[in-house]
Amino acid sequence: MPLLDLEKSREVASEFDKYVHNGLALYNDCQTEHLSVTDYFEKLDPSEKDLNGKMIAPIDALERHLLAKEVNLYGPNALTVAQLSDRVEYVMPELVLREIKLGMEVAPKYSYKDIVAMTVPNSGIHYHPLYIPELNNKSATARRDKSAGTRTSIGKGGNFPVLSIRNRVKDIVVEDIGRVIETAYSVIKDHGWADFAILLRLIGGQMAADKLQNIYDLAITGDGSVGAARNTFTGVAGTLGYTDLVINETDYESPFTMNTMLCPQQSIRTILVMAQFQDPQAGWDYQRTGQLVTPMGAKLKQVDPTPGSTPTGTIMITMDKNFAVKEVVSEILAVEAEKIIQRKFEAAVVSEQSTFSIIADGALRRIIWT
Repeated sequence: MPLLDLEKSREVASEFDKYVHNGLALYNDCQTEHLSVTDYFEKLDPSEKDLNGKMIAPIDALERHLLAKEVNLYGPNALTVAQLSDRVEYVMPELVLREIKLGMEVAPKYSYKDIVAMTVPNSGIHYHPLYIPELNNKSATARRDKSAGTRTSIGKGGNFPVLSIRNRVKDIVVEDIGRVIETAYSVIKDHGWADFAILLRLIGGQMAADKLQNIYDLAITGDGSVGAARNTFTGVAGTLGYTDLVINETDYESPFTMNTMLCPQQSIRTILVMAQFQDPQAGWDYQRTGQLVTPMGAKLKQVDPTPGSTPTGTIMITMDKNFAVKEVVSEILAVEAEKIIQRKFEAAVVSEQSTFSIIADGALRRIIWT
């Protein structure tokens, strides 16, 4: 592996000396240019990318900057939180944010990003969703026949089914979500960065699990514009059987298919002990990797029961992750840079403005086996 060329990084690093005792100025400069701190470093010291724009450099510009400044975050020569604050206080908020984001890349069992169909930027606290009111071919064909008297049926598209794209009646409110990091600087300053970083990752992991929980709750209550997912359970109350999973899976109509299940602990345990999922290979995979079985090819995710649901633990959400839910983001995840730089870690807030919206109600189902 060739040696890393830090010539440009050292040149940029010397320009950042002006921020050593005025770290907040960096964030003001980034705000002026509408860039994140990481993007600001990349602008000054671009990482090598392939033809598709994907970074192929082993580390990004901020990491090269730390090397140029001889700053070690991990290993035997890692700096303490206090030493980091003294040497590169201007990147401390970004380092905190990075560790939290790393923590959000949690185990597949609790992750949410792989079941969000799309992340949509938004301005303001209200979001007006788009939708197709009649998606399936039968309904669309009926719309074609109904409108035939008001338009020509000859020419390109004249006899095609009609699919209308509209705004939903109600707006969705984008909410503030996040965490307050409550610790005094005196508590963490003499600890190595790695010691503090793992706790930040733990915070990120919990935030990711919270978002998965929000998607589960969304399907149970609706998003304010779309109602709750349809219940497909027709079996014996209090008993979840293999047939109930089959009925739910086959209830989906084209173009949707069930590929994800969000289940509380009680429901997951019931599924795992079904005879149909106890074949030697499935059992071996579960014991060897801890990966849950995939009923009808669906990925299992574990959530907490929704407060107020009766009885708890017996409401399952199934979905087509490609068309069920999108994330709406008005303000991306950020940390209060001023408090971190001023070493006022107590009550430092990590937050974002985001919510989830149902794309197509046909991509969601419920199994309420109470």
